[in-house]
Amino acid sequence: MASCFPFIDIGVLGVVKARSSITEIALAGCASKMSRRELLVGSALLATAGASFIGQPRKHVIAVKGSIQSVLPSAFGEWQSHADDGFVMPPADELKAASVYDEQLALTYRDQIGNEVMLLIAYARYQSGLLMVHRPEACYPGSGFTINMDRDISIAIDKYVNIPGRFLSTSNPPREEQVLYWTRLGSAFPISWDEERWTLAVQNLKGFIPDGALIRMSVLEHDVNVAEIRLRKFAADLYQATSTAGRALLLGDLATHSKRL
Repeated sequence: MASCFPFIDIGVLGVVKARSSITEIALAGCASKMSRRELLVGSALLATAGASFIGQPRKHVIAVKGSIQSVLPSAFGEWQSHADDGFVMPPADELKAASVYDEQLALTYRDQIGNEVMLLIAYARYQSGLLMVHRPEACYPGSGFTINMDRDISIAIDKYVNIPGRFLSTSNPPREEQVLYWTRLGSAFPISWDEERWTLAVQNLKGFIPDGALIRMSVLEHDVNVAEIRLRKFAADLYQATSTAGRALLLGDLATHSKRL
């Protein structure tokens, strides 16, 4: 049976929007099916639920208040960073959507023998659900690349912490680029767009407005196994060399957990 209750939309930041007056819709759509008493009771329940949701505390979860570049090491171990413009970025028609991020940082780290790792971080202090714009499975094909492999992985950041991420092998001849990345939404690590939307909705309903970060590392390397080993080690070494605020950017609450252990 079709519902006689009015629709209520919950936006990506948990804002309740009634499409029309509860009483008007109820009277217009359900007068022939429900008694006046039932209409009034139903309207009262919906109004109470909406008021309760709107009135619940909203906590903004922000890992980094200043520049994200300031919380990451410019050099660590064998690696030294420098700016680079050779990154694969979202197609031009998506760049406007990407502007919702507070910051986008692109650095290339090079070791003493010439190996390079490209690091891209997109950060939004008030996540609007648009991290998908930078997901490699979306932006690489849009830049002319073919995705030859795409699989979920577990990334060992330190002895006690493993996080879910993805590893992709891409090519746009003559360029072959291997990519490791993860997304962080508050304290969660969604690995797909659908999971990201669900995670965001759950955190909103709990009263949290989370920040969001996408951390992408890639190398120009034809050997997939060599590339994956290098990227996994780079991720762990970067985390170990990073400040407390930088660790929070990369892992959220897990950074605190890791420090306690």
